[in-house]
Amino acid sequence: MKNKKLSLTLGIMLCALTVLFTVIYMALFGEETAKENYPIPTDAGDSYAEKAILFVCEKGYMTTETVGGAAYFYPQKEVTRGELATVLTAYLGYSEENAPKTPLGFADESTLDEEALPAVKLMLAGGHMMLRADYTFGADAGITREEAAQIFGALIEKEISAGKSEKFSDFSEVGDYFLTDATRTVDFEIMIGYEDGTFRPKNILTREELALILYRLAHNEYIS
Repeated sequence: MKNKKLSLTLGIMLCALTVLFTVIYMALFGEETAKENYPIPTDAGDSYAEKAILFVCEKGYMTTETVGGAAYFYPQKEVTRGELATVLTAYLGYSEENAPKTPLGFADESTLDEEALPAVKLMLAGGHMMLRADYTFGADAGITREEAAQIFGALIEKEISAGKSEKFSDFSEVGDYFLTDATRTVDFEIMIGYEDGTFRPKNILTREELALILYRLAHNEYIS
């Protein structure tokens, strides 16, 4: 078991160095993220997050599916851990081509889709996402709202003490591991909860909710 953990640690360290070089390259040379002539999803207007959906599609952070010549976003579809890794990779400006080709050594690595694997490696190496307790990534598992709140809260470098989480009747259900960063996402209004005063931390994040998170991160005057 010790050798397995050491191998996994070394693999992640190697991947972390690759990510670091990618970030330095991006800072020096930059990269255009907006996609020209992006397909406008026909179902965006059915969502309360229409503006955010169009934004993430234009930037190329999230993609659509073409059916019968029309593009669909599927706003209410649940987000998986694998999908979030891919979206985060695009949002943070990482190039999947820079993901190491050598295995990192986590338990279900060999079962991951080849298209998703580079993004998963990059997110693990950068510390943006973590393995589960059984050393699996679980790409097909849904990402909960508290997990998403922790991941995106960790991207916010500034601090604020607004106490906005206190308005949610169920915020006490947020797990201890997620609490600090989840509170930050609420205080900065990156995640604002529901009209009935709940946060619903154990619910699976939907695509329209993810689009809103990315939109708010990009447009929050206290962060940018």
